[in-house]
Amino acid sequence: MWLYSLPALFWSVVVTVLCLLPGKDLPEVQVVNFDKFVHITVFGLLCWLYLRWLMRKKTHSLSGQILVVLAVIVYGGLMEVLQGAFYTDRSADWLDFAANSAGCIIAFFMRKTVRN
Repeated sequence: MWLYSLPALFWSVVVTVLCLLPGKDLPEVQVVNFDKFVHITVFGLLCWLYLRWLMRKKTHSLSGQILVVLAVIVYGGLMEVLQGAFYTDRSADWLDFAANSAGCIIAFFMRKTVRN
């Protein structure tokens, strides 16, 4: 059963690396609100993968699923705080945090729409 955790754990590492890269190492895209779309997508996928892993267990519950969503939202907030604390060319952005959280909420409502 632990094999089902690998996609979520792998994506967690990818998200952490991307969030903690210095700003100068990230590509610059000139599309309006593209950054927010990326935040929604990256954190939505992260949350969905953890929900998918949890839902493969026969003992999953709604409260457990909500706890997963809240944990990923807190993780998104932590990444924003770390960006603001450790980098001069990046900042903690409340709108990015809102986009991270929106991705998690979307993943929660879509958790049963895609088959495991």
